[in-house]
Amino acid sequence: MSSASIRRAVRHGSLLGTLILLVLLAIAHSSLGQQPGQPPEASQPPAVFSGPQVGEKVVGFRVRELLGPRAGMTRDMVAEANGQALVLFFLHEVTRPSVGLARQVLTYAASLKDEPLHAGLVLLSSDATATEQWVERARGALPTGVPITVSLDGKEGPGSYGLNRNVAVTVLVVKENRVTANFALVQPSLNVDGPKIAAAIAAAVGRPAPSLEDLQPKPGPARPR
Repeated sequence: MSSASIRRAVRHGSLLGTLILLVLLAIAHSSLGQQPGQPPEASQPPAVFSGPQVGEKVVGFRVRELLGPRAGMTRDMVAEANGQALVLFFLHEVTRPSVGLARQVLTYAASLKDEPLHAGLVLLSSDATATEQWVERARGALPTGVPITVSLDGKEGPGSYGLNRNVAVTVLVVKENRVTANFALVQPSLNVDGPKIAAAIAAAVGRPAPSLEDLQPKPGPARPR
């Protein structure tokens, strides 16, 4: 039906013409502000929070070291850092991506041994004994050069930190006992999240951000046949 026919129908009180006009007006209104061929806006996923946010102060907490000469001993990495740059990598969920990200990020932190930088892995578990046994089996996949520890506060971690147990990883970069970067990750990605976290670590010690290539594991010496 043409627009002229619609107008004539409306003038003559046609109910059908009135309904058609209302439908056309509704379609035109719904398309306002949308460019041709442009898909409707996708809703943004809700933000995920875990642990102290940027600018907030961190306090000390106790962990037990699981590997190395200090295995079995308790320590407080916040107190040991004494205001210097500190990376706290809280591992909520053991998966291949989360453990791979821990190895990538903390191995990079350990490579900055000439800087005033401290770093450590904190495993969160309700069964510390089972976690210790897992660490013994998986030590080849874990970071080197940093303490491998388990929180003495169980699965929730230190109560004052407000960690979110629904994420896989929480990484805090701290300087002068205040958070300078916070990463709460549900699905960690080495190629996406690794460079971002490494850049925040580098910024804390005044270094340029490393490239993704810099974060890749270096090949070891060839084994003799």
